[in-house]
Amino acid sequence: MAAATPIDGSSLIDPASYSARGYPYDDWESLRKSAPVERFQPNGWPPFWAITRHADIIEISKNPQSFLSKDGINFDKQNLRGESEVQMRTIIEMDNPDHRKFRAVASPFFTPRSLGVWDHVVEEMARQLVDGLGEEGECDFVAEIASIHPLKIISRILGAPEEDEPFILKTTNEIFGRDDPEFQREGKDPQASVMAAALDFHAYFSKILVDRRANPRDDLVSVFANARVDGEPMNEADTMGYLLVMFIAGHETTRGALSGGMKALLDHPDQLAKWQADPSLNKRAIEEILRYVTPVNTMARTVAKDVEVGGRKLSEGERLVMFYASANRDEAVFDAPNEFRVDRNPNPHLAFGIGEHFCIGSHLARKTTGALFAELLPRLESVEAVGEAERVASNLVPGVKHLPIRYRIRPRG
Repeated sequence: MAAATPIDGSSLIDPASYSARGYPYDDWESLRKSAPVERFQPNGWPPFWAITRHADIIEISKNPQSFLSKDGINFDKQNLRGESEVQMRTIIEMDNPDHRKFRAVASPFFTPRSLGVWDHVVEEMARQLVDGLGEEGECDFVAEIASIHPLKIISRILGAPEEDEPFILKTTNEIFGRDDPEFQREGKDPQASVMAAALDFHAYFSKILVDRRANPRDDLVSVFANARVDGEPMNEADTMGYLLVMFIAGHETTRGALSGGMKALLDHPDQLAKWQADPSLNKRAIEEILRYVTPVNTMARTVAKDVEVGGRKLSEGERLVMFYASANRDEAVFDAPNEFRVDRNPNPHLAFGIGEHFCIGSHLARKTTGALFAELLPRLESVEAVGEAERVASNLVPGVKHLPIRYRIRPRG
């Protein structure tokens, strides 16, 4: 039996807590030491088991038959999908055998070799954005860089026109940031807001899908529009769900890594200097950003049958939440886990998950994040924060949404 803990669980799961106080690292550390598998029921929330250790998250992730995704990977006060007029089922909400069948639709597109044809696009987008900053000035790094860079790349890969990027960004912000008042539609509660955004998302991509079925192109929407599973065309709900999850894989994760990565560099100028002095650290530094920031914080599962995890007995039908950001600070796995080290090695982080549901867009996220920092850091002469960083109110992707900075950049040689 785990030791009693004074933590009530709200800091772990309440979106407003993430916005106000950030990631609850102290609570996670306490739980890893005394109650790594612990049941909570904060006021106003359904009960859940908090999974905070690296080893336990790996065990759960590698046993998808015992821990199901079908009830949704978001842990909400209520199931916001349940009353929607637009039904979308994503591959991260599927269990086998469906998960393996549907994942196979897009996985060939996201291999390192296949993504190689997009290298010039990713690098050129990074150059254009950094050039657009001018030689010196101030900006909101998230709004003007971290959001725009991955948006342009995933839009290009999907085949969406450049002029539609502002609409796509607004709509996906409303879906993924649904608990944040900044991203909710005026006059609507969170549920009504996300439903309205889902309807707009559905209407927009429905037109593109119709076009790609008649006129296929060399883009990802054409792959989805003409995909077949078990010999039959992929249905509308699964196709829309696939498009939606691409924005998690291709945009949300990368925006979080870029914004959180820049904040980490601002907070640790010695590590910024080390990286600038040794560009060969690029790959290690990107992995450390992914570990230290952990853009996707949680994934929920439903217990399929009575099972034991970390010495605790979980019952069929109960919900659990895996906290990847806690696992990535696990003292049993990482030396000095709360330190940000751009040369950290080894670095077995779980920022992209592990097992059956390992992030399908991980290669693209690494490529996109790496390209931006590879372009920016060698030219960055100075940078400093000129205001407080603000976080999204979310327990799923509680990334930095505003990061005002002042900078000086040397012209590209």
